Amino acid sequence: MVAKKRSQLRAKAALRLGHAKDENDDNGTVEQVNLPEDPKAFLHQARESKKDKILNKSQSFLSKLHDNSALSGSISKSALRRRKRKTRDQLKPRMEDLLVSLEQDGVENATSDLANSAQEQDSMAPPAKKVTRISRAPIPQAEAGSVLIRKNEPSMRNQRGAKQLTGKEIDRFQSVLKNKQFQQSPFAALKEVIKAQKN
Repeated sequence: MVAKKRSQLRAKAALRLGHAKDENDDNGTVEQVNLPEDPKAFLHQARESKKDKILNKSQSFLSKLHDNSALSGSISKSALRRRKRKTRDQLKPRMEDLLVSLEQDGVENATSDLANSAQEQDSMAPPAKKVTRISRAPIPQAEAGSVLIRKNEPSMRNQRGAKQLTGKEIDRFQSVLKNKQFQQSPFAALKEVIKAQKN
């Protein structure tokens, strides 16, 4: 025997129910049917739908967030850092505390005597003018037999700088040879140049 399609059976059942409803509507009376309680009604486990699971998860997450924020009292991280820094600063020793401890030891009287004597000396002296003077640093002069070291010189690493440096060195060497001090004692002049370069 071939099984019938369920869709056909459902359609037939729906038609029968539909005819039965029409007949009941024609009579105008609705019969209430008292069915006995199903004995298997409580045997199955109650299943949550996906929507219910998602709602439960989101509500639990939001409640955790709310609890965490309630503990901090809605204070920003920077405000918490400032408070911690302030408490650390309060723990550090302060100068006022040192002064109080010195007063207890009797050192305060000695410091007040020094301050009074300094004030008396200031009152006797004429008032000094407060003037800020701006002066230029002295330009170092090349002494006889010394070499002036300049920081802003051409670089030896490129060809152009090397040419400039060799030209300067040739000129300096010629001037050293013409120097009377070098002509009298060349080694003493070299010692002075070396000392000047070290400084």
